Amino acid sequence: MPSVRYRGKSLRAIRESKEIDLRRIATQTRIRIAYLEDLEGERYSRFPGKFYFRSFSWEYAQSLGLDPEVVVKDLLAAYDEWSRDDTAQEPTYAPYANQGPFHRIADYFRGIEKSFRPQSREM
Repeated sequence: MPSVRYRGKSLRAIRESKEIDLRRIATQTRIRIAYLEDLEGERYSRFPGKFYFRSFSWEYAQSLGLDPEVVVKDLLAAYDEWSRDDTAQEPTYAPYANQGPFHRIADYFRGIEKSFRPQSREM
């Protein structure tokens, strides 16, 4: 199995050696600085999904003047390794993390419905 060449920390070192500011990359790629920091810090759980991780990695690699295919291949290998290891995943505290937008909407309307229900008056 070939060794992984690019990881978040090595990409950060490359960026710093080229004296490229993270804000410049964020402006150029239109990727939030928080996601770029998460990419460099190898915090995979903070990405909305693998598609976004791949896209952000591609743009980030291009902005550093690196071959995006090689970088993305290496980063996806690390991402896949992380996703297979249940113990490495950071816990998600968002109440709707594993649910779609319809659950949020349904909960919203349930809350409204409860506010219109007549209150029982016990004496």
